[in-house]
Amino acid sequence: PAANEPANATSISNAVISRINVVYLYVRDMDRSTAFYRDVLGIPLEGDGDWVEATFPDGVRFALHEAHGDVSPGTINVDFEVADIDDAVGRLRAAGVEVGEVTRERFGCFAEFRDPDGYVLELFQPPTK
Repeated sequence: PAANEPANATSISNAVISRINVVYLYVRDMDRSTAFYRDVLGIPLEGDGDWVEATFPDGVRFALHEAHGDVSPGTINVDFEVADIDDAVGRLRAAGVEVGEVTRERFGCFAEFRDPDGYVLELFQPPTK
């Protein structure tokens, strides 16, 4: 390892994901949760009544989303950013991971998968500029 790199650090140059893009929480009461995270914790959340978010200096976004449908309050979602969603899905499937179908929206493409403990995670490819 390099002088400033921990002995147990691994290179992510060949990783499927490039970084955490966004972590968001599904909340029961958007006003109450927005006030808590904004006013108590100091996260400068902005948005509408269904989605608020803030971007930290390292580029990672934190957001709150109103719980709805089959998503219950207390659910946490983590989007792992990828450069090529189709390549990432292929690599995970080749490793034996069950990955959902790719959804393509104006805000980007995503596909859900589960880790060995059952956590639902998402691959996320931002829209091309």
